[in-house]
Amino acid sequence: MDALHELQQLADNSNGQREKRPLSGYVMSQADLASADIPPREFLLAKWLPLDSYGMVFAARGVGKSWFCMALAVAIAEGRQRFLSWEMHGQHNVLYIDGEMTTADLKERFSDLCREPLHNLFIMPSEKLFRDGTPICLDEPEEQKQFEKMLEEFEAAGNRPQVLIFDNLSTLRRNVSENDNDETRFLNDWFISLRSFGYSVIVVHHAGKSGQQRGASIIEVPMDYVVKLTRPDKVKTTQSQGAVFDLELDKIRGLGPATDTLTLSLRPDGDGITKLFFEANDDAIEPRYRLLKYLAQKGRHAYRKMGDDLSIGTGSISNYMYKLFEERVIEGHTKNPKITSAGLYLLYDFWPDEFDQPQEFDFVHEENVPF
Repeated sequence: MDALHELQQLADNSNGQREKRPLSGYVMSQADLASADIPPREFLLAKWLPLDSYGMVFAARGVGKSWFCMALAVAIAEGRQRFLSWEMHGQHNVLYIDGEMTTADLKERFSDLCREPLHNLFIMPSEKLFRDGTPICLDEPEEQKQFEKMLEEFEAAGNRPQVLIFDNLSTLRRNVSENDNDETRFLNDWFISLRSFGYSVIVVHHAGKSGQQRGASIIEVPMDYVVKLTRPDKVKTTQSQGAVFDLELDKIRGLGPATDTLTLSLRPDGDGITKLFFEANDDAIEPRYRLLKYLAQKGRHAYRKMGDDLSIGTGSISNYMYKLFEERVIEGHTKNPKITSAGLYLLYDFWPDEFDQPQEFDFVHEENVPF
């Protein structure tokens, strides 16, 4: 029995009479667990978005949560090495399930975000479903079965989506109370079952009047991470800026909440591609990229001096230099490194107000290109 058939059976059992099974068969000693051949958990993004995971992005209306999730979907499907300040790991298929936008708006937004057409980013618009009188309702067991059947068809065609983005909970649920823990628990169980069969589930949700996620608090309990987007207290707007919002990692399982707030701005780059630009103090940026900025602005100096100027150990400077060569953002001799086009683009991506966008840059699908 393959994973998706098991998933369907699990959904059947959770809705109806559970099959009697001896629970003792699911128990193991710590010694058995320690010796079990269980591979370490892999990650999609840095160390907070696991490959098989369940998490949430939430914000008040109009802040930018859909734009953020769409940009993340594009980055995962393109196989970039980095999204904002975080390293990404691999290229994956993505299924984006929309519950509120028109198909025309979806087309425009994704076209603005994509550097080239993507055949592994699948989008499920809600408009036709609404016109046919059959909008998605994730709380209904039969609808969950239909969704699982669709995933089975994707897998049979060799297009299994690793990442499932549901935008948003309010429009993809019907005839339920968001504040009801029991009704929310039923939907949570289904999302958890998707995670248990290797999917990365991202749900988009609204913030309530309190500023936290709206509805039953139980929804956050099993999640691996929670991303909160808010409007900055003070926004310096320029003609070139689009939406500006702050990002907080409200929950990261195993690590606790992150203390840094990242300010993001959504605006076109020099090629007309809509991008999320990262705006934060240098301390929030990985040290090797701060070293890259140093090389671009001040040139190569003795490792001890560069380390002192950047408050980084001399041994770490050597390791970071090697890593920058490995990522091909610098090239040439270690005594006189030259910043590559990928490195120039990286500098512009991190510090758009300090560096010009490179005039020529080839978009390449290679794991070692850091963007």
